[in-house]
Amino acid sequence: MKRVIDKHAYTYSAYAASKSGIYVKCPKCGNLAVVTADDSTACCKCTTCSFCKQKQHIIYHYDVRNQCESCGRYYKVDITEEKQQQVPVLRVDCPFCGHAMSGEVKKTPKAVYYRNEIRNACEPFFGCELWFLTYFCDKPVWALNRAHLTYLIDYLSAGLREKPADSKMMMTQADFLPAFMKTAKHRNKIVKLLINMQKK
Repeated sequence: MKRVIDKHAYTYSAYAASKSGIYVKCPKCGNLAVVTADDSTACCKCTTCSFCKQKQHIIYHYDVRNQCESCGRYYKVDITEEKQQQVPVLRVDCPFCGHAMSGEVKKTPKAVYYRNEIRNACEPFFGCELWFLTYFCDKPVWALNRAHLTYLIDYLSAGLREKPADSKMMMTQADFLPAFMKTAKHRNKIVKLLINMQKK
């Protein structure tokens, strides 16, 4: 009987997979593209055509800080409008006395933003459709890359599935699989779909 030891939780999260690459459908030509990301920037690059797109996924905070010429108090005014965030100097009212003054718009990194989960079979950085994608009873069956696909095949086709020895009560990767994939009556059919995807 084939035996498999499950992986720790988040081994194949979108964030973890983005370090080595998430396989997606190129938005330009439809061929294989790879999405990678570090702590500040994500990149989607096609393996066939010239498509290459980058984007920062850091959230910035914008504000103007001043000492009011009228009342002498120090203040900080948050800048939330996108157009105002793009100018180097902005005229704002003192929140204490209403006196208007010009001040430098400061841009401060606040947090790294990414969605860790897959929604509608699309990766979270650019919203590209996953490359390894098929459907079973109208439900999406997908893998983030070849390593994730291999894990799914190994786990679902095993006769004996065990948790890692050091996991104790902690979650494992299989806890994130939808119930329909783990149901005994569906497993063989889903494994066949996954094996067919390996040919892509």
